[in-house]
Amino acid sequence: MLACYMGRQIGWLLGILSCFAFSSLLTADSVPKQDRAWKQYHNQRYGYCVSYPSRWFKGEAFDGAGLFVKTGETKYSRTLGSMDFGVIDTPPADARLAPINLADDLRLHLAGLQKFERAERMEILEQRELTFLGYPALFTKNRYYDPQERSHWAEEILFINRNGTLYRLELQCRLDRLSRFEPVFSQLMKTFQFDCTAKH
Repeated sequence: MLACYMGRQIGWLLGILSCFAFSSLLTADSVPKQDRAWKQYHNQRYGYCVSYPSRWFKGEAFDGAGLFVKTGETKYSRTLGSMDFGVIDTPPADARLAPINLADDLRLHLAGLQKFERAERMEILEQRELTFLGYPALFTKNRYYDPQERSHWAEEILFINRNGTLYRLELQCRLDRLSRFEPVFSQLMKTFQFDCTAKH
């Protein structure tokens, strides 16, 4: 009887805790076996670091302020999922003259996605404000239809405003492959740090 009661209490507590975190950070599934080898990226210009799957194809992004990584069934096959991270906006030194509005940045991003990637039927599934590493942030989870691929895609983005500098972490993947890529993105977010010391 005591074990049964404790089991119910633990289940209730876990249910309450899950309400206070967004879905990507508490993904139950583990990172797939093919994505478990990771490498750290350190941006000397902005001082942040983050780890990413080392077997994925990588390239520079955000004019040197970040990186993108992508993969398919294998490293060089058709892309099924990609992630990017970096600094996308640096306003004037006096941020009070040009404050960052994370919701506006999200709207600009979605408009650009629809215009340049021809995303159709864009739908915001989840959107919430939170604190990430002590700074205000905005998380959003979206889905859209890609007419060129003739498939539905999922997108998760975390915008972080750190003292007037805007950071973005993003996942894009085929909607039917979200169960593979969402845990990978969750792991990437957990490795993100500000003010990292470069490794020698």
